[in-house]
Amino acid sequence: MPTYDYQCQACNRKFSLTQSITEHDKAKVNCPKCKSKKVKQQISIFITKTSRKS
Repeated sequence: MPTYDYQCQACNRKFSLTQSITEHDKAKVNCPKCKSKKVKQQISIFITKTSRKS
């Protein structure tokens, strides 16, 4: 499942959530510290894990 990075616009806290794509599209994110709904998604890197060694 993907991990999404967010930043609260009220208290400036940065946090990450692991959500399915469906959950991400439907859910409204609240800040875990101050419970504000003024949350902005941040640009994050994409990492893939494979079982094959290169």
